[in-house]
Amino acid sequence: MKFWIICSGETEKEAPGKCSGAEFDAWRAERLGAGVVKGDAHAVKANGRAVYCSPRPAAGETAAMLVDAEAIPELMLDEIGRRAGSAKKKLPAWLWASPDTAAKDEARCRADELIDRLERQGKDCILVSHPRMIELLMDRLRVRGYVAQRTGFGRVRPWEQMLLSRRDEHCGFCNHNCLLTNPGCDIGRDKARRQGVKIRK
Repeated sequence: MKFWIICSGETEKEAPGKCSGAEFDAWRAERLGAGVVKGDAHAVKANGRAVYCSPRPAAGETAAMLVDAEAIPELMLDEIGRRAGSAKKKLPAWLWASPDTAAKDEARCRADELIDRLERQGKDCILVSHPRMIELLMDRLRVRGYVAQRTGFGRVRPWEQMLLSRRDEHCGFCNHNCLLTNPGCDIGRDKARRQGVKIRK
């Protein structure tokens, strides 16, 4: 089973410097609201796969821009909430952006519940969410034996795309670690034939 994950675009409004929790919440709501700016991202063909997106307008707009199928809003894909704290106290924005333990635990439960449901369905799918939630989804999928192929490095950024597939669906004989459905060398093609994997033309 494969998960194709797309990070939603956002508006270009820059983060405030020092701000209160309420000011940070308002800024983040705007970033995740409507009016995303098209980034450097490739279109994705659904090819019959279900498309699920965060309920935030930014995710819906991103899905509409990039995927040739209608996206189904999915509450489990919403961004992770911010850390607890005073709504009036002024702190650097990056401190407000750090989720507290309760927010992380809640998001982890959402991620596990969603992955459980999608794995029971057993069908490849496309997910559109936001940076912190996607990083958590990738962590939870790695625990289950998935490996990620990304279009970016480091922290997940808006418009990044990644494919997560099970480790045993990959060749594993070199640094490329190609999917067996699309091996890049004779070793991978031989392994695919031995395992009866149909190679894409």
